[in-house]
Amino acid sequence: MASDNETNSHEIASDVNKESKYEVSIKNLDPQLSTILSLNDEVNNMDMKDMDEAYQFLDEETENLVLDPAYEKKLVRKIDFHIMTIICGLMAVQMMDKTTNSYAALMGLRKDLAMTSEEYSWVGSSFYLGYLVFEYPANLILQKLPLSKVLSLAIILWGVVLMCHSACHAAATFLLCRTILGILEGFMNPAYIIMTSQWYRKEEQFMRTCLWYGFQGLGTLVGAAIAYGLQVHRAGFHSFASWRVFYIITGSITVFLGFISGLHVPDVPVKAWFLNKTDKMYAVERSKSNQQGFGNKKFKKHQLIEAFKDPVTYCIFIYAMSYAIPNGGLNNFGSILLNEDFGFSSTKSSLMNMPGGGLDIVFPPAVALINHFWLKDFKIISMVIINLLCVVGSCLLTFTNHRGSMLTGYYTLYISTTNMAGVASIVSSNVAGHTKKITASTVLLVGYCVGNMIGPQSFRADQAPGYAGAKTAMLVSYCAGAIALFALYWIYLFRNKKRATFREEYDKVASDKIAFADLTDLQNPEFIYDL
Repeated sequence: MASDNETNSHEIASDVNKESKYEVSIKNLDPQLSTILSLNDEVNNMDMKDMDEAYQFLDEETENLVLDPAYEKKLVRKIDFHIMTIICGLMAVQMMDKTTNSYAALMGLRKDLAMTSEEYSWVGSSFYLGYLVFEYPANLILQKLPLSKVLSLAIILWGVVLMCHSACHAAATFLLCRTILGILEGFMNPAYIIMTSQWYRKEEQFMRTCLWYGFQGLGTLVGAAIAYGLQVHRAGFHSFASWRVFYIITGSITVFLGFISGLHVPDVPVKAWFLNKTDKMYAVERSKSNQQGFGNKKFKKHQLIEAFKDPVTYCIFIYAMSYAIPNGGLNNFGSILLNEDFGFSSTKSSLMNMPGGGLDIVFPPAVALINHFWLKDFKIISMVIINLLCVVGSCLLTFTNHRGSMLTGYYTLYISTTNMAGVASIVSSNVAGHTKKITASTVLLVGYCVGNMIGPQSFRADQAPGYAGAKTAMLVSYCAGAIALFALYWIYLFRNKKRATFREEYDKVASDKIAFADLTDLQNPEFIYDL
């Protein structure tokens, strides 16, 4: 608290709000306090268009609402059932669809389309080229237009384009389909990040993000099972290649889920058909605790500039690229590596991806649970440890020759999904200001795209079947990722300590309206970073 000779911060705030000419000169105050008082004045005079969408749903009844923990717990379960199940399902089919190439390659895709090794490498890279080019426009569209409708349309079109893969008879048309598919994926992960920040408190977001990211594993399991079935039971497909049937099956599943998503998921929580009036009031109040709200449709240039001045943005980019280089390589060459380097048959190679899918499902939520109950405020440190385990896995894969140790290293790399989920959660919970959030989300996914473009290119035909260069690239990537995560932890720790020191000196002086002012995390004095 302030010393006796200092003016109480509440009295200062009252003086500033009541007097047209300050009796206490702001210039003589603590610079941080001066900034907050000026910010209060600015927020109180803000145009409605500058405020968060959640603000328009505030009324006297909502402002005086006291949350009942038991009722809130039931509400969270309801949200999990209606929202989280859909996101998890969409994430599963998204991963299933992205790994179709790895299985299709074992079914004769490369032979039927007369693909060279270099052309097949571009099958993975062209997807992320489309993703990269359209990522920021996709984020702007998600900001300007109804979130659920845009997402649903993108998913349906994704499924249609995936089925079009089966009609390709040359490498060029196949690469075109992959590029269009990448453009459409540009809508998906940003939408999931925004939805998570809308529906859940900051302390709930890491768990949910790990859950829906982990459901990539279900997509791997289902994709591997379908591929195995088509490889073993080829009867009836002699005139129509089994890999073509594979794309039709996976595309049909995606189109179906796209329609379900459009009909089921609301654009914002207060428009949810499955919430009653009290539930919606709780949703607004819960968003207030995040100091973020539901979002804002107005593009704010100063938030864009702040995002690129914030060192956090570059840590996010470096980590995303470091994760995606191994990811892009293994998504397209994983089954080929198991077949050519590890010595498994083509059918067994499809099945050998299934344990990795199981790790994807189990490991991220398990880490999130451990952090939630026992290691609070150590999420980022746990992510550093996981990346270091991936370094060990890369070493086993790169420097050993025994199939058992190589396989152990290969499966260890699957746990890195936890960290990508964690970084997505950081964007959701620790980046405030809607324009800044979509910018950070774009940077995350640009890094993800660049890495996924580089990854397949590291698998060079002249290094087959061991692909030593690709394995070395994975090892270096995981080391760089661990450093980026550690830097992120220290930046957030420093900022939280600085704000905690200020709170010890002064009572809360920020206006309650600040929570819905669409301020960035650096602007908002009440914002606390989730570690």
